[in-house]
Amino acid sequence: MTHVLKHRGLPDGMTRWELYSYLVKAAKHFGLTHAALKYLRFAISKTQDQDYAADRICAIWPSVAETASQLDTDPRQIARAETLLVDLGLIIKSSAARCRRYGVRSEKFIRYAYGINLAPLVERAREIELAARKACFEKDEAKRLRLHIPKLLERVGIAGDSSAAAAAEVILPSRRPSRIWRYDRLKEVAEALEALIDTFDEEPVAVEMSDRSDTFVAHRECKKTKLKRSSEDQPEPQLSPAQFYVLASKGLQDAVMQYAPPGGPPDWRSIPEAAKAWAEVKEIPAGLWQKQVNCIGQQNTAICLLLVDRNAERNGSLHHVDDMRRAFFGLGRDTAERGSALRGLIGELQGLRRQMSTNDGTNDASGLAPRGGGEIASHKAGEPPHRSRQGRLLKETEHGFPKS
Repeated sequence: MTHVLKHRGLPDGMTRWELYSYLVKAAKHFGLTHAALKYLRFAISKTQDQDYAADRICAIWPSVAETASQLDTDPRQIARAETLLVDLGLIIKSSAARCRRYGVRSEKFIRYAYGINLAPLVERAREIELAARKACFEKDEAKRLRLHIPKLLERVGIAGDSSAAAAAEVILPSRRPSRIWRYDRLKEVAEALEALIDTFDEEPVAVEMSDRSDTFVAHRECKKTKLKRSSEDQPEPQLSPAQFYVLASKGLQDAVMQYAPPGGPPDWRSIPEAAKAWAEVKEIPAGLWQKQVNCIGQQNTAICLLLVDRNAERNGSLHHVDDMRRAFFGLGRDTAERGSALRGLIGELQGLRRQMSTNDGTNDASGLAPRGGGEIASHKAGEPPHRSRQGRLLKETEHGFPKS
C-alpha cells in the first residue's frame, strides 16, 4: 500500500542533498523542468535525514495549495510538476478520502503518509548519480571538441586537397562548432573529420627541428612515429581490463570503478574515460592527453598513465617520477617509436601468471593486485623483467575487483 511504502535507502555515503545535486546535473537526461526541480527541492527540504535510511517511509503531505503558497507560485504549476514526476517514475501520489493528504510522524519516523512518497526517487539514486556523472563528462567533452574541431578543419585546409575540403564542407557546412550544443553531434563531426584526415595523411611527415619543450611537440611527429611503428609491424600490447585495474594505484582504481558500466565490471570503453579524469587530477593537461591519444590510441595512453602514476609513488627509488607530465609524454613517445615499454609490462604480467600457475595451478595474474607502490615497469624499455621482482610482486598481491 502506498501510504506505508518503504525503500531500501540511499547508497552508502550519499546524502539527500547530494541526491538533489545529481538531479540538477541530470535534469536534461530525465526531462526535468525548472518547476519540477523546484518542487523536488521543496519536497526534500520537508523530509529529514532519517527518512532516507533503509526500510523507512520518505514522504510529504502538504496540499497542492499549501505547496504553491510556500513556493509563491501558481497551484496549477505545482499540479503539473507532480504529474510530470509521477510520469517519470520519481514519486508516487496517494490520498485518503476526499483527496485529503495527511501523515503521522512519531519518534522522528513517519508511520504512514497519504501524499507524495519519494521512495521511487530514493530507489533510483544510483541511476541518477551515474546519469549526472555522464552529463558532466559529456559537458566537458563537448567543450573540448568545440576547440578540437577547428584544428581538424585547419589540417584539412592545409592539406590543399579540394576533394577533402569539399567533404569537410559536407560534414560541417557552417564550419562553426560553437553553434553545436549536442555532445553526440560534436562527437560525430570530430570522428568524421578525423576519418577524413586519415585518408590523405598516410605519408610520413618530416619533423622540423625546434627548441621547444618535448611536451609541446607537434602532432605530426606523433603521426610519423605511429607510421614507423606500423611499418615495422610490431604487435600491440594486450592488457585486459582486470589486469589494468589490479595494477592501478588506489586513486586510479577508484576512478575506474566510478566510470564502470552500471552493474558490470570496467571495460576498455570506460577505462580511458576514467584514466583521463585521473590525469586531470594529476594536472596532466587535456591537450597533452589528446596528443597521446592521437599518437598511440586511447588504450595505450591509459596504460602509460598507469605506469607513470605507479612510479610516482616510488619515493627514494631510482625510477621515481618527479614530473608526471614530462614522464607521461616521454613514455608515450617511446611507445609510439618502439612500443617496448608497454610490451615489457605485458611480459611481466605473463611471467607473473606463469609463476602463479606453477605455484598452485589455479590463480591468474588478472585476479591479483600488486600493492607495493609501483613495483611494475621499473625495468628499462625492452629489458626483460627480473624474477626477483616477480617474487616481490607476488608477495604483495590480493584478489579481484571490489564487490559492489
